[in-house]
Amino acid sequence: MSIPSSGSLMNQSNGEYRCNKATKLVSPYDSEICLMNYIVQSDETYAIQNVKNSEYFDSSITTMAKSDEGSSEHWRLLALPDVSNGYYVQNVKNNEFMTSSASQLSSDAGSKEIWIIVEQPS
Repeated sequence: MSIPSSGSLMNQSNGEYRCNKATKLVSPYDSEICLMNYIVQSDETYAIQNVKNSEYFDSSITTMAKSDEGSSEHWRLLALPDVSNGYYVQNVKNNEFMTSSASQLSSDAGSKEIWIIVEQPS
């Protein structure tokens, strides 16, 4: 599965999107604030940057970072072969997963931790 250079993260369990606020998910989709850049790193992890505010999701998930200089801002996008464009999004620094609860990460990967990368949501 090929990771696009940009798109939006939609949680499969609740249909909400990660956008430009670290502690809030959005529904319905808002293209102005929910578009992300997926910036590949030399170790094949990704920095996930919000296009609107140019900030990066980091390991605390309650704040966003101004730069992507450390492992806190790098994420593994672990493809799920049985879910179209589906991924677990795991932080490199703490090995925790983005979840359907906007301001929390999870140490386990389950149904609430599945994210769909939507290139052009409707």
